[in-house]
Amino acid sequence: MGGTVVARDRVIDNGIVLVEDGLIRFVGRREDAAPEPGSMVLNTENGMVIPGLIDTHVHGSDGFDVMVDGIEGIRTISQAQLRYATTAYLPTTVSSDHCQLLQALEACVQAKCNHNPAAEILGVHVEGPFINKTKKGAQPDRSIRDPDLAECREYLHAARGMVKIMTLAPELPGGFELIRLLRANGVVASLGHSDADYETAMAAVEAGATHATHLFNAMPAIHHRRGGLALACLNDSRIQAEIIVDGLHVSWEMVKLAVKAKGNRGLLLITDGISAVGCPDGNYRIGDSLVDLANEHCTLHGTTTIAGSVLTMNRAIRNAIAYAGMTLLDAVNFGSYIPACLCGVSERKGSLEAGKDADIAVLDREFSVSCTLCRGEIVYRSSRAD
Repeated sequence: MGGTVVARDRVIDNGIVLVEDGLIRFVGRREDAAPEPGSMVLNTENGMVIPGLIDTHVHGSDGFDVMVDGIEGIRTISQAQLRYATTAYLPTTVSSDHCQLLQALEACVQAKCNHNPAAEILGVHVEGPFINKTKKGAQPDRSIRDPDLAECREYLHAARGMVKIMTLAPELPGGFELIRLLRANGVVASLGHSDADYETAMAAVEAGATHATHLFNAMPAIHHRRGGLALACLNDSRIQAEIIVDGLHVSWEMVKLAVKAKGNRGLLLITDGISAVGCPDGNYRIGDSLVDLANEHCTLHGTTTIAGSVLTMNRAIRNAIAYAGMTLLDAVNFGSYIPACLCGVSERKGSLEAGKDADIAVLDREFSVSCTLCRGEIVYRSSRAD
């Protein structure tokens, strides 16, 4: 595969990627490559070759929801990711009663085994239920509760080690103890859906929190005399922050501020995609809540409250460059290498480097997906690429 190749630390014009036995064998300039005789060649000279993207915050797609549609629904969500250059992801839950959340976690574990071409499930992002009702966003009020360490241990057990991230509000009773429990079990404690002030946020970082869920959203607004959670996340280099770059959740000016504050290692592009992704305007679900989709804007039914998005990762890359001034290299890294590091898989995924899984996407100059490969196999090809 050749064209503009986005490698780990550089963009290579007239570059090429060679794949063998499901792994990347070579990344570099075309004139330095030595393809084997008879090798399959994809014509990508007018496109961009990037690593498969990794989305750490996905609630659903194609009419299916992680919380309510069981194993086969989650497998369908996994397959849908391929259309958007996403080759690995974290199914993401919402606040619910204890039994429903256990069932959703168990379904995620079972859905990881998928005999159809699909994005790899790297783990689960548990968003709630230990969050602040005053910053609930689209999360259901009735299911939100204070941290319960015994409940949390049950979630970790049900997920069989697959919980990668848990979103929580540190200011709640037991919040710091929950952070320490998560850290002791290798889970990333993510600050979000929280009304924490600056001091509480910094104490949470000292307790072991290292991540922020959808920066700026469901957090206190930044005020020039009262620092809050968002400002703490911008200031402290120990925090990596998700951000939704759809032009609805966060203004482009604030995205630019986040890029300046966090540098080229501190941000992750996510979609916060819900069941409405890839669907026409209408009514959809996020967990037990009804969502209205109109003109790519998702809101809780009958309200103006934002409820996830229909953003896709390929469009997130495009938006980050076109509207937030990111470089192609940084935007791709924010959607691939940085989330791979977060999920603990950077030794095999997240960048185009020899020896890594051949999870690769080819985009055209408008960032539409021409084809997607998982471990060297073409698992999605756009009709436009024929």
